[in-house]
Amino acid sequence: MKKRRRVTPTTRPVGRVASHFTREGTPKVSYRTQAEAKSAAQLAWTLNGVDLNAYRCDYCHQWHIGKRFRDD
Repeated sequence: MKKRRRVTPTTRPVGRVASHFTREGTPKVSYRTQAEAKSAAQLAWTLNGVDLNAYRCDYCHQWHIGKRFRDD
């Protein structure tokens, strides 16, 4: 009888640290300034029509871009 291979579950960051990582668990692209992050978000809008927001990360203290939260 064959033994089943045990799959180790990937742990996802929780809380404020979660904004630093992607869904796959890899760190997001960091930008040194808010202007750089906003420029990257604008480029994503121009090329793909994706509405992204620039925000300061509490984990690495740099800037990331991510999808906007809906207010409704």
